[in-house]
Amino acid sequence: MRIDVTHLTAAAPRRAALAAGAVVAALALTACGSSGKDAKDSAASGTGKTGSASSGGKSGGQTDAGDRELAAGQPSPEEQELDTASQKGKFVVTAQKVVMGKPEALKGGSDAAKFAGKTVAFAYLKAKLADGDSPMKPPMVTTNIGTLVEGGEQGRPLLTIGQLPGTPADCNSADYDKAWNKGEERVFCQTFVVPQGKKVTHITFRRGFYKAPLKWALPK
Repeated sequence: MRIDVTHLTAAAPRRAALAAGAVVAALALTACGSSGKDAKDSAASGTGKTGSASSGGKSGGQTDAGDRELAAGQPSPEEQELDTASQKGKFVVTAQKVVMGKPEALKGGSDAAKFAGKTVAFAYLKAKLADGDSPMKPPMVTTNIGTLVEGGEQGRPLLTIGQLPGTPADCNSADYDKAWNKGEERVFCQTFVVPQGKKVTHITFRRGFYKAPLKWALPK
């Protein structure tokens, strides 16, 4: 998964830029797999593939959740296991909506040229801690969120220093300091770079190496 980073002002402090670089590196590692052990096991077994063919072991006509399309607002048919440190939690995730931004949001800063012909989209996903350890240290949720545009192209996650102009008021940063309690729900909003003039058709949620992502169709 490719992650873009943009600066709101060309005069952003070097210290902030270095901090953002560290965050990008962490996000990139998380987005590429669930853990170093998983990657090593995957390479050794040759089964580290995405898609329903790699989810393995389906018999008797059983359908994996990633094989069927959900409607926006429909909860995941199975709980998604996320972990942090030595804790594990089972989350019900629900893709909600996409709010389109304006191309002007990408015109500030030194990276503006690479965003020519692009605009931003804000994808919303709700997560509920249904079971597992509680209270639980917050796991990474937003790095599992994805978007698809017309033609099947993936939106590119965007990390910013500060907030983009035109960001919706309810598109808040994830709170990774506050512990989760069982039954608690939170809404996550992730920013993506997408081509101008193309409709965002789906929100996705990664389920690791071995299962196809969950996929929600957005209203046409």
